[in-house]
Amino acid sequence: MPFKTYHSPFPDINIKSLDLISYLFSNPLNTPLDRPLYIDAVSGKQYTFGDVVQRTKSLSNGLRQNFGLKGDDVVAVFSPNTIDYPIVAYSIIGSGAIVSPTSAVLTASELNAQLKTSKARFIIAHSSLLQTAQKAMKGTSVEKIIILDGSFPVNGQPTCDHMASTFSAAPLFAVSPADATEKIAFICFSSGTSGPAKGVITTHQNITSNMQQWRLMTEAGKPDEGAQRQAMIAFLPLSHIYGLFLYMCHSLLWGTSVVVMARFDLDLYLGCIEKYRPDDLALVPPVALMIVKDERTSKYDLRSVKRIMSAAAPLSNELSSALEAKFKNLHQTEVFCTQCWGLTETSPLATGIPNNRMDKRDTGVGCIAPNMVFRLVDPETMNDAAVNPDGSTQSGEFWCRGPNVTRGYYNNEDATKGAFHIDSDGSRWFRTGDIGTIDKEGYVAIHDRIKEMIKYKGLQVIPSELEGKLIDHPDIEDAAVVGQWVDEMATELPVGFVVLRQQAKEKDAKTVIDDIHSWLNPKIANHKRFRGGIHVVDQIPKSPSGKILRRQLKEMLKSKKSRPRL
Repeated sequence: MPFKTYHSPFPDINIKSLDLISYLFSNPLNTPLDRPLYIDAVSGKQYTFGDVVQRTKSLSNGLRQNFGLKGDDVVAVFSPNTIDYPIVAYSIIGSGAIVSPTSAVLTASELNAQLKTSKARFIIAHSSLLQTAQKAMKGTSVEKIIILDGSFPVNGQPTCDHMASTFSAAPLFAVSPADATEKIAFICFSSGTSGPAKGVITTHQNITSNMQQWRLMTEAGKPDEGAQRQAMIAFLPLSHIYGLFLYMCHSLLWGTSVVVMARFDLDLYLGCIEKYRPDDLALVPPVALMIVKDERTSKYDLRSVKRIMSAAAPLSNELSSALEAKFKNLHQTEVFCTQCWGLTETSPLATGIPNNRMDKRDTGVGCIAPNMVFRLVDPETMNDAAVNPDGSTQSGEFWCRGPNVTRGYYNNEDATKGAFHIDSDGSRWFRTGDIGTIDKEGYVAIHDRIKEMIKYKGLQVIPSELEGKLIDHPDIEDAAVVGQWVDEMATELPVGFVVLRQQAKEKDAKTVIDDIHSWLNPKIANHKRFRGGIHVVDQIPKSPSGKILRRQLKEMLKSKKSRPRL
């Protein structure tokens, strides 16, 4: 029996097989060479488009001559966001080698595990992280640590900054169209919120395909319906696929000035918006929450903003609407807040809201990207999710394929095998692990991760839905929801964790929690009630990209004995 597939409302495009660096430096929009591309948010130091090209070619030459960097070497980049980070990545790929971006918040043991997976030959580390890198390299294939920053050599060894400034510019290695499908550009590690991080293979074609797909969707409609993208404020980690794609790939193609923040600071972020006047913001739900609830937001002129895109973690309709209302109340401006969806494995875009369909922004994460094919599968029966009489679907797991989808995980055949389903006709589908629905127009709504769904007496409870409700409470600053198995009841119970606003912290905790239950219960179905209780915490643990680290909350529950609310 043939299975049902879902496609983009956009026609497939002629995806070109391209070398990433050649594509990025092709300058299709004729960006002037003296246009600032990377600007340090604190110091104001900047690199123009011409600087970026020259420094990339010089650093590539220095890495090859000084350290013998060669094709297919893996180089781990261990650094906070800096204006030199993109140039380091370009120079590695332009040498025919592979970039393995690693989060700057990793511990030595976590970095050690990633180095063993990637089999990195070098680590390029920021000087502030040098001690961690030195501990992490023990027992790995790493031959040398190269310091990223610093204008002068350290202990006789040149830094990346020094080589980019002093070596002559040499031609870069170009991947042929025939090889772009297989040639690896990045090994990006998945966030590992529910288990160990895996190294995702991202080829030149994976990411250049996604850039072509994304460009079509963002340019849909009339020119005045889209963002001009003269500036972007970059606080998202460049080591994460979201930040990597926007600030190291698409921004260069667009000729957008990227203001780089080493770490997130609300006042600095809002000040950069006021100073550099971006009309388009890319953020994650925790930052959206801060903009809505922090009083400092009202101190800054944010009226340049017209579009806000959220990704990397679920954004509730309640928070999205509150964010739009915040700008309306502060500046009387109309701001459209949209959400797109993707994964490291889809390089990263899989769905998005086209510019000319802002009417769909409150229905979910948008339509399927062109050249992608989706299936929606009941994870229990492995059959197609049922279709309702109105053309919308019942819930199911999203499976997908397309030119932007990874071929698997680096040095991890078991994980690769488990992540893909092979149909009887030989079709290979990536199993996303995300549960959701598709409406009659082909627009997608993501409910949650399969592993994070809660089953109370067989009934489905979606954590992100309850989190969206909780943060709408006037006493709650942030919230998270997990399931807790209770043997004597033979079921999972929803458990809430909340961070209280300052005025609520002055009240009796039990009174506040009882008030939350009383306020929330009439708004939700009976089976969704917090029978596992609500706990007050100082903060919700999250990854740098904004994903809630639910496993840490579940570990917290193991040390607590909470009595179920019946």
